[in-house]
Amino acid sequence: MYNKIKPFTVPLMSIVGLLLIIMWMAGSFDTKIEPGEISSQKNFKGKSLTLVTTLTALHEDVPATVHSKQTTHVAARILAPIKSIHVKAGDTVKKGDLLIELDNRNNRANVAQSKENINAIRANLLQAKSHYTRTKNLYSKESVTKAQLEQASARYNSLKAQLASARQQLESSQTTLSYSKIRATFSARVIDRFAEPGDLASPGMKLLTLYDPKSLRIDANVRESLALTLSIGQQLETHIPALDKTIMATIEEIVPAVTPGARSFLIKAKIEHNGKFLPGMFARIRIPIEDQEQLLIPAAYVKQMGQLDVVWVLENNIPIRRFIRIGQKTGDNILVISGLAEGEKLILPGQLKNK
Repeated sequence: MYNKIKPFTVPLMSIVGLLLIIMWMAGSFDTKIEPGEISSQKNFKGKSLTLVTTLTALHEDVPATVHSKQTTHVAARILAPIKSIHVKAGDTVKKGDLLIELDNRNNRANVAQSKENINAIRANLLQAKSHYTRTKNLYSKESVTKAQLEQASARYNSLKAQLASARQQLESSQTTLSYSKIRATFSARVIDRFAEPGDLASPGMKLLTLYDPKSLRIDANVRESLALTLSIGQQLETHIPALDKTIMATIEEIVPAVTPGARSFLIKAKIEHNGKFLPGMFARIRIPIEDQEQLLIPAAYVKQMGQLDVVWVLENNIPIRRFIRIGQKTGDNILVISGLAEGEKLILPGQLKNK
């Protein structure tokens, strides 16, 4: 009888033992914790913060860009090789400073030729005038015919016209010669240069780009429903992230046309001169929306756990850890979007015995 039972006992005990091990690894014999929030400690005694809502001014941050109201593309007005360029990107220039010199040998030759032409015409004009005067006197004495007088007068008047034309030609040649020296028309800063000495400059060819650093402004595309609340002269808080600087910008222009694709208005706001601001910098304009009741808590009451934000709430005088969703930071306070309600009590993370 014993021999008949023994072959079944060993496998059965092995299976039972294996099941017990599996149940132990699955935690069947561990003490169960009821679902709910875990309290970090009990019977808290200490100071707490009672939450109250406050009337807060809401705003919307709109992406913007720093632009210059006065940006100039310096171009050549004549066809000539570039002799020299006296500035480079980043240089500051004053009004009248020489920027670029073009090869002006042909222009100088034209000016000299115009001057020689004027001298020749003047000499002929003096002779023609003298001849006309003598002929006129002789005609009064009936010593010459009327045809001779008219011929002398015609030559005299023709030379006067030629002299006027030659003077205009000289003025044109001198003007063209002045185009060989390109000067700054206002105090500015060089953004970039697009040519080098030896290049052939042609009329309209862009050589330099300048901007007035004292005429910077902020341009932003604002959605139409928000843009309609703005007005000329209104001041808006503006942040320049690259410099970590916050300034005030005054709206000076609202383009009265909606951008079809974005359904937005172009807002232009002037800012005070700052040598560190550069065209193209990213900015954020803070536009006020309306005042609303909001829940703000000091930032010291919030602890970050990875990507989550945690606070400790007193429930029946027991600290309970709770995850919340926060919004923008205003000074030392943080906006609570969800997770807390008015009247609840918070304690600082440092007040816990077991964090």
